[in-house]
Amino acid sequence: MRPTLPLILVCALALVAPIYAQAPAQPPVHHHRHHAAVHKAAAPVSQGVKVWVNTDSGVYHYPGERWYGATKEGEYMTEAAAKKAGYRATENGQ
Repeated sequence: MRPTLPLILVCALALVAPIYAQAPAQPPVHHHRHHAAVHKAAAPVSQGVKVWVNTDSGVYHYPGERWYGATKEGEYMTEAAAKKAGYRATENGQ
């Protein structure tokens, strides 16, 4: 007896279905980098240049930079206070 086309297709699908059923592994998501403008706090008014310190990463950002005031965890402070606390400036100006 000769197999029919539907039977052949069902057998082929049974062979390849487990390969496509497995989802590819996804890299971990670092939310503090992907959610710009999650947290916008008003900059306090005082003397000196205020930087936005991302307290999660330990990096501070200057006014006009992409992540200034736009990270999930952070606070405004003077650049001198940020350096004294052990934070560092951005390396790529973002």
